[in-house]
Amino acid sequence: MNNSRKISGLLFLFCFLMSIVLALFLSFASDTASEKKIEGKPLPMEHSTLLSFYDCDGYSVVDVKNPWGEELLRRYVLVPKDSELPEGLPDGVLLRTPLDRVVVFSGVHVALLEELGVGESIVGVCDAQYIYSGITSGGLRDGCVADCGSSIDVDSERLLMTEPDAIFVLPYENGGYGKLERFGIPLVECADYMESSPLACAEWIRFYGRLVGKGNEADSIFARVEKEYENLVQMAKGVEKRPKLLCELKSASAWYVPGGNSTMGRMYTDAGAEYAFASYEESGSVPLAFEVVLDKAADADIWLVKYNSSVDMTLSSMLDEYSGYSHFKAFKSGNVYACNSAVKRLFEERSFHPEKVLKELVALFHPELMPDYKMRYYEKMRPE
Repeated sequence: MNNSRKISGLLFLFCFLMSIVLALFLSFASDTASEKKIEGKPLPMEHSTLLSFYDCDGYSVVDVKNPWGEELLRRYVLVPKDSELPEGLPDGVLLRTPLDRVVVFSGVHVALLEELGVGESIVGVCDAQYIYSGITSGGLRDGCVADCGSSIDVDSERLLMTEPDAIFVLPYENGGYGKLERFGIPLVECADYMESSPLACAEWIRFYGRLVGKGNEADSIFARVEKEYENLVQMAKGVEKRPKLLCELKSASAWYVPGGNSTMGRMYTDAGAEYAFASYEESGSVPLAFEVVLDKAADADIWLVKYNSSVDMTLSSMLDEYSGYSHFKAFKSGNVYACNSAVKRLFEERSFHPEKVLKELVALFHPELMPDYKMRYYEKMRPE
């Protein structure tokens, strides 16, 4: 009995000591990994807080920070297709550039790739009903571009038949990619929409440009975007009165509004508006109860809404959807401006051409600054 107890005690002590040693080893290994630097020349990013670039000998490294945490979301190692793989590459997702065949989950990135002149590299898309860009829409009709189903229920067979070099996906907090991760195809996580300023989001064009062999062109486009955007911000800074702004519509049980640190929240402020929800610090959408929205924005001067429909929305049809809208000052005064994304390209352009959207917002909020401007996205909603 005593020998048995001694053996049990020694076994417990051994396991306890080994657990301490293992914990110390893992801690040391983690610290070593986090302290390991990429040996390369950093490419300065002017606005993005999520991207880090390093030009190395024979390859490049792009680190994408997790928007919802402190760790990396993904590390990409870019090696030109026409060169041998260098020795000692860092761990990460290997991409042989330029990417010649890609499947894209978002119409925003479809439009960007077409602007960069590589629309023919798109061999498949998801959510095809929201793809409006010329080359890709034509490819869908002709069968040259595969309709891979919904982004939340991908048609695996069609996707695999396209034999893509990479898949452009949209990451979400605590989200995964299910079967996509088992295919062994590199996933390019497009977290640009989680940046906290319009120019930070737009700067991702420099990343995408390098993936498709259009780095110089992407840098030039971004430089023009940045210059015009900053000029417009300076113009709006001088206004004396800032109209109070309400945006979006109630959806089921919640009213989703852009957080104050989201790209749209920042853009509303940059355009010279008093954004009703600027105090919310989120960089994404914020779900609010109707009563909260009414409390904060009942006296808003202007109301911006976006919808996708084959039929134009009117003030009357708004009220049919939800009678509570009648309590807002902007509704009563008819100062509701709508963008029908089925016919207007707001979503495709605002991420990488925020200067175009900002120009419209400045003209809408402060028409005295741009008396000759013609609306591109929004129009005043008709009563009936």
